[in-house]
Amino acid sequence: MALEPIPGQPGLFRDAEGADPNQIINIRDFREGDKYDTIAIQTGPITLGTTFTFFQNLQGKNNGPQGNIDTNLRTQSKLSAGESMILDRIGLYIRNSTGVSFPAPQDFKTIVDNAYYRLNVNGLLQDEGPAIKFPSGYGLYGNTQESGQGIVSIGVPATASAARLVKKQLLNQNHEIEGTLTFPQRQWLTQGSPPIFSALAITPVITVTAQTDPAQNAAVLVTNFLHGLLRVAVSK
Repeated sequence: MALEPIPGQPGLFRDAEGADPNQIINIRDFREGDKYDTIAIQTGPITLGTTFTFFQNLQGKNNGPQGNIDTNLRTQSKLSAGESMILDRIGLYIRNSTGVSFPAPQDFKTIVDNAYYRLNVNGLLQDEGPAIKFPSGYGLYGNTQESGQGIVSIGVPATASAARLVKKQLLNQNHEIEGTLTFPQRQWLTQGSPPIFSALAITPVITVTAQTDPAQNAAVLVTNFLHGLLRVAVSK
């Protein structure tokens, strides 16, 4: 569902491509916010062709009153009953820290320069491209004096700098949402004689380790934000 503003009627939109082009959407009772979910990319080589999927596996992520830091979806792949969202912007955010695990700057580069992102709604592609194309507008920025560390983010941490969709999309509980982050095989880089790269040279590797002695298992967390205007069902 693509929305177009009605001239001279602030807050009112028409569903230009829907079944009823005369339907009027009133966004005056919406608020700005995000729906989000997080995936984990573990330490070590990433097999080329691997795909990580957002918004599907919610098991154990909802922490109730403690705060839903990793996802705020309650229904797999969908908004909750009574919720609506006018989707305006898509963003990826790589977590700088998870407990005592701190991704190295090269981990940020590995993800944003080697991964490909897609967002599908009801199986229809909404947007796609290299991960670097999807800054969230969130994140830290600046310099640190930590050994082997630095503050890295996708773009400038300002929501105004994040690209917006050409057409706003209206989502509700009937829409199935799927975001994917894939590490393509990029076979053209290993073809030829001699090849441009060896297969080992183009294999992404995540280096993050937990700052414990001995080092323990760790991963880089990537959060997919869907930003726009939200209308949430009120309690009785």
